[in-house]
Amino acid sequence: MLTVVFLVVSIAVVSAFQFSPLEQVFEPTGANSQKTYTVVNDSEDQIAIEFSVLQRNQDASGEEIRSASSAEFVISPAKVIVAPSSTYVVRVKYIGPSTVTVEKAYRLVAKQMAYSLGKSQTTQSMFNFLYIYYSSLYVVPSEKVVRVEISSAKARLDEEGKQVMDVTVRNRGNVHQILLDAKLALKDSSGKTAVVSESEALGGIDSLNILARKSVTKTIPWPEGLAFVDGGTYTGSIEYSE
Repeated sequence: MLTVVFLVVSIAVVSAFQFSPLEQVFEPTGANSQKTYTVVNDSEDQIAIEFSVLQRNQDASGEEIRSASSAEFVISPAKVIVAPSSTYVVRVKYIGPSTVTVEKAYRLVAKQMAYSLGKSQTTQSMFNFLYIYYSSLYVVPSEKVVRVEISSAKARLDEEGKQVMDVTVRNRGNVHQILLDAKLALKDSSGKTAVVSESEALGGIDSLNILARKSVTKTIPWPEGLAFVDGGTYTGSIEYSE
């Protein structure tokens, strides 16, 4: 998954750039512990780019948490000036622990820096933009285990008094999973079952990227057909496209 952030600045005009690939998988040792990335400057000005790696974590609501992780990677070069209408290749090497049993998730950041040398002096603009790319980077274990399950499902009344269910999805596997085309099968104590498959009824579970060994809780509208007991617990299972 790629995120592009536009930052407004009030200095010289800043040209856009392209950065790829959007996602890469590294191995902890061997040839695949090093990968290359490409910066394309299709503008008529020189641009300056700075690279860094952030470690990714995930909180109980599924929000991403980032922290510095520069000691586990070598980026060559870490800063670069890319000539107009040209391409530059950057090498990234993982140098962290050689034994990885649970996938490690990161963001490789390509951040455009303010740079005026070589800019066209005839271009005028009141608002200018610096681009930042956040690409996905994973360091994978040699043996992958895929196991995603519903660890809990609880009934409650929300702030407006509506019946809802808090569903906790747990990734017991050792690699991340993107829950595409997710479908829940939920059951109450009497054995009645409700199947939830529409994206808007899944409360953010559909297409969720859940990192290895993480649990994420989402609130969904009350599934029709189940008996509601405030504070009651329910069982469930999940299916999705891998």
